[in-house]
Amino acid sequence: MGRVGLLGRIMLLLLGALSLLVLATVALDHWQRRQERWPYATRFPRVDQAAGIMTLLRDADPAQRPAILKAVSGEALQTEIVDAQPDRPDLIREPRLEARLRRMTAESADRVQAYTDTALLRRGVDPADIDKADRAGPIGRLAMATYRLPDGRVAVIHATERRRSLMPWLFGQPLSLWVAVLGAAAAGLVLVGTRHELAPLRRLTDAVSRFDGRAPERMSAPTGAPEIRRLAQAVQGMQERIAGLMAERSLLIGAISHDLKTYLTRLRLRAEAVAEPALREKLVADLDAMTALIEASLGFARGTAVEATRTPVDLADLVAVEVAEHAAQGAPISLTGEEVRDATVAGDAVALRRVVANLIGNAVKFGRSSVSVAVSRAGTVCRIVVEDDGPGIPEAERTAVFSPYYRVERSRSRQTGGTGLGLAISRQIAEAHGGTVVAEAGANGGARLVVTLPGLS
Repeated sequence: MGRVGLLGRIMLLLLGALSLLVLATVALDHWQRRQERWPYATRFPRVDQAAGIMTLLRDADPAQRPAILKAVSGEALQTEIVDAQPDRPDLIREPRLEARLRRMTAESADRVQAYTDTALLRRGVDPADIDKADRAGPIGRLAMATYRLPDGRVAVIHATERRRSLMPWLFGQPLSLWVAVLGAAAAGLVLVGTRHELAPLRRLTDAVSRFDGRAPERMSAPTGAPEIRRLAQAVQGMQERIAGLMAERSLLIGAISHDLKTYLTRLRLRAEAVAEPALREKLVADLDAMTALIEASLGFARGTAVEATRTPVDLADLVAVEVAEHAAQGAPISLTGEEVRDATVAGDAVALRRVVANLIGNAVKFGRSSVSVAVSRAGTVCRIVVEDDGPGIPEAERTAVFSPYYRVERSRSRQTGGTGLGLAISRQIAEAHGGTVVAEAGANGGARLVVTLPGLS
């Protein structure tokens, strides 16, 4: 159920309720039909009706026969009285139905006869329902039955093939069938209506997903249910407030950065004017460390300043340049995947270069003897893997290392330098590009950092 959306949940509830309704209606309809048929149910209604007509004509006053004929003639059976036995060469005797007529009327074989049409043979009659003594002869439905009345005249009963029109046939169906049909139609209408009502919610979800904090997403006039309209208005207002706060923060960070750099520059000039070399070097070193810390902190506070305008960036070339710079400085580093041509993403090349520089810089700093970098693409995802053979990152801390100012103290002591913001900034940049950065255990016991980014098609 966790993967079923709101529309699917509504339809499941509707179909569940409809199924229970249909089952209850089927059970009620079945019970009602059994009550109506019992104890008069029969597998041969026309034969039994013909036997009843014969008995009625036999026992009635001859003067009442015209009224009886009019009353018993209908869609299924037509009855008439003639002077002689009709000659119907197109019909054949049906001994099994004839035996049933004799039993029900208590008449002899020379007075009761039953006929079937060859086209009706083997249709609708189960041989198991006929007495074993009457198994010989055709198995067919009643087409005509004759009965010689006590006065010598012959009652002829014709069974007609009813041609049902569509409307009577439809209205003669069980209630359960109507409930199922109407329920399916109602479910279809609910599905269409629900999809229409959820459309504004889907558009609102897309707008929120595209919002990156810079400018509010333009949304059409709120439509749909009052709750959805109020939600859209609340989201629009929230986006405007967030965009305003982000703009104010950028202005504040810019002002702080400018003022701090001004004062740091003055302090550096004054420190370089100190006559004592040892003191001068300490002051300059402290100012450089302070400048680096402030630059890293401001960069993190600015949210990495990933530009909204994206351009195609070849990750293989970008990584190769960074690896070459470290190799030129004597770092034991190797690269695989430099020849991958489709490792291209849409993004800010400067920001992505910073991600690669942070990860490779950490690996070179904490690796003992080797650092390996690999670039690859699988399907729509591009990957950069940086692995070293250093002390690694404990499993319990592989999520925490991406928090600002977090350090794995046993391997990243204050003497190693750094501000504790490199991985946090890298994660910010990757997530701003729709990707991720995760820490894993390396094959040589060191750290393994994996960057995934959506590639261009």
